[in-house]
Amino acid sequence: MYDKERNGSPLTGPLGSDGGLRASSRLGLGGLVWLLCSLVFSLWLGDGLNVPDVAERGGPAASDARIDAVGRQAAPPMGEREARLALAGLDALVIRTLPQALPFARWRREEELPPGVADAGARRYRITGPCAPLRLAVALLEKLHPAEASDFSALSAAGRDALRPRLAWTDEGVLEIRLNGRLSHSFQFPGRERELADLARPMPTAALVLVIDDLGRSLEAAEALAALPFPVTLAVWPLAPKTGATAALAGQMGLDCLVHLPMEPLPRADGSRPKPGPGALFADMSPQALAAVLELDLAAAPMALGLNNHMGSRFTGSASASRLLCAQLAGRGFVVLDSLTQPHSRLAEAARAAGLVSVSRAVFLDTRRESSAVLAALDAAAARARSAGFAVAIGHPYPETLSALRRWQDKAATPVVPLRRLVWHLAQRQAARDARGR
Repeated sequence: MYDKERNGSPLTGPLGSDGGLRASSRLGLGGLVWLLCSLVFSLWLGDGLNVPDVAERGGPAASDARIDAVGRQAAPPMGEREARLALAGLDALVIRTLPQALPFARWRREEELPPGVADAGARRYRITGPCAPLRLAVALLEKLHPAEASDFSALSAAGRDALRPRLAWTDEGVLEIRLNGRLSHSFQFPGRERELADLARPMPTAALVLVIDDLGRSLEAAEALAALPFPVTLAVWPLAPKTGATAALAGQMGLDCLVHLPMEPLPRADGSRPKPGPGALFADMSPQALAAVLELDLAAAPMALGLNNHMGSRFTGSASASRLLCAQLAGRGFVVLDSLTQPHSRLAEAARAAGLVSVSRAVFLDTRRESSAVLAALDAAAARARSAGFAVAIGHPYPETLSALRRWQDKAATPVVPLRRLVWHLAQRQAARDARGR
């Protein structure tokens, strides 16, 4: 075939009579340029994310394989469409999860680094303001692993498996997400680096977590706890006069914080009903009423990792009430510590069913308000940690408890760790278990 000029004479070359390219030649050349650009972009994206091609995941050809710096064979790049879909899905998940997990924080996406800088395409967030950084990590971890995650539904099953993001904390206290080894997102929390660097360390084989309840009425007990040579988690009343100041002190000292949430107790033997205090949840609350009270309670301490129950023997004994509470917490990165104020509590079970990280109290430290009894309980909690791998002990800011904590010396040197390290360990273990169960 050939083109004709207006006078009808044939043209056999690429140029027209005016020396310019003919329309068909321009079209062909444009297609070639587009093809070359697509190829270059595909190779760049594949190298940048280093994601394996779904079709060749079982055995890539030797000609497509790459060799990394230590001589191991790396996977060839995935197709452009799959990689771009995965990154877009991850972006959508991050944007949706940030306000859910850190509602009172401020975040800003930093400008991308110039070409040629390592990980130049990574999304970098700077997060400030009152928040519990670990809640973002836990919330993302909870949402990333289910195979049916809506943000990745456009990918094939093989693509979701190949491109499943990996979360980790660095030694500098930065949360990172990587797609097949390549950094895609990072989250920095200025001023919190030291405490968050803890999360990059593996858990010891035995770990004891100490929680002190009933804080927020004054700062004296919190200051005494912050001065101890080991970390203690401060559980604060949601609506006490010094709740905000106590939570702020915990943040300044690198300590963890919980909302000590009042819940409905069972009647006493004489028929009287103890009063759990302001901000309490009751077993017969409607979903709307429970949600309204809960949000006020949680807003009082936005730096809290999660909550544990004050009283609550009736509430936590109700499966329906416990499910309703945990449904309100789902997807927000909260940990639920069941204080086990009654032996048949359903709270931890409901939390696990809702996908939350949950743990139960192992030892009460001060059932007897004597320093010698508290010292014995601390030894028992440490022994429980050594036998079970970890244990959570709960006490109260009594003078006898504070005195025992100052004097306690565990001869077996059981590590006392911040609650955040246990929570991150349990979250990772739960995510791995969920991944194996698919």
